[in-house]
Amino acid sequence: YVGLVYLIYNIWNFVNDPLIGILIDRKKYDPKRGKYLHLMRVSAPFMVLCLAAMLLSRPQWPQFLIFLALLVELFIYDTFSTVFQVSYNSLYYLAAPTKEERVDINVIQSYVSNVVSFFATLVPTFLMVGDSSRPLHVIVLILMGVILFNALLYYLAARNIEDKPEYYRLGTQEGGINYATLKQDVLGILRMRSFRAWAGYSLLALAPNAVYFTAFLYFMDHVVKTSGLEATIADTLPMLLVFLILPLLGRVVKHRGAKRSIFVGVLPYILGYAALFFADNWITVTLCYIPIMAGKYLMTTAAAPLSAALIDENERLTGTRKTGLITSLLTLIAAPTLSIQQLLLLGIMERFGYNGTLLQQSAEALMGIRIGTAIVPILFALAGMIPLFFHPINLKEEQELSEFSRQRRQGNAATDGEARP
Repeated sequence: YVGLVYLIYNIWNFVNDPLIGILIDRKKYDPKRGKYLHLMRVSAPFMVLCLAAMLLSRPQWPQFLIFLALLVELFIYDTFSTVFQVSYNSLYYLAAPTKEERVDINVIQSYVSNVVSFFATLVPTFLMVGDSSRPLHVIVLILMGVILFNALLYYLAARNIEDKPEYYRLGTQEGGINYATLKQDVLGILRMRSFRAWAGYSLLALAPNAVYFTAFLYFMDHVVKTSGLEATIADTLPMLLVFLILPLLGRVVKHRGAKRSIFVGVLPYILGYAALFFADNWITVTLCYIPIMAGKYLMTTAAAPLSAALIDENERLTGTRKTGLITSLLTLIAAPTLSIQQLLLLGIMERFGYNGTLLQQSAEALMGIRIGTAIVPILFALAGMIPLFFHPINLKEEQELSEFSRQRRQGNAATDGEARP
């Protein structure tokens, strides 16, 4: 049921993501309320309310009723989450038009998001690893505290962001949807070699991270058989160490280029997972996750400017900016793989004989958890390097697109108002 919920709601992305992306692209800028910032402020409260509504479900309900309630809540959450994410990406790329700015912001964003996720993951680590006999009302109160904490961060952030009119000086699309133009835009994007290569990489390389924490919990609870405190240390200590080198990772991306940095980052990522397959205590797990997280964050830091370069390249070719459409198409392409990750993990575990009602799992079931947690990410990462190898945007092209974007947002562009052939 849990895997089916995620599969269905990700299929929903096939419908709502492209439509929402197009509508956001074409929404008119309001001098009083702005554009992207207004959409972020409207959508965030609905996201928080849907998260809170999920806590109303009770174990005493029939399984199908729980399934239906969570599915509806996820549908609503996902719709507003798409609005928020597309608006955020669009504003982010406008406010930070150059490669260097985008890398710097991504580094800062990694610090902030990991502080938030620390509290978010701290709860299930304590509640689901080891002793799980805590009363339901205690779990609900703790989770509600996490939701309120996130709501406060949304409020504080959205209150101080600026949505400047000069962001929309060039390249904006406004008005209704013209299906002939839309078809032309989509086909033009799909013809871009850089888009196809980046879509393939995004589809594969880090897809298992969608269920990284779920796999981690199963691994720590059944394979390592550790306590909630030890699992928390294994989850947080590697990230604290990676925090120390995040600025260095940003400098690597700036000077070596995003594409090359991803190829460098995948090496410790794969080696860490290979070692994790053989880990048998929480200390070795902690040591394994240090190279995993270092490699992952080098790859994600490099992904920020390389993904934005797609939008800059398309704007240079066509004269108009299509952040929402391109972001939605990438999400649309990646949605099946992301949703399959949950089913893949649970399917492997079930195939190897995992039984959730048993405290002591068989040796075969433990092997299934090891494979789902460690081997699957390695295979996807290796597969993701194939399309990345053919990605045409190298360091020189990154710098050219960065300068083009800076000129379009900040002026002094020789090509302002016209597209490059």
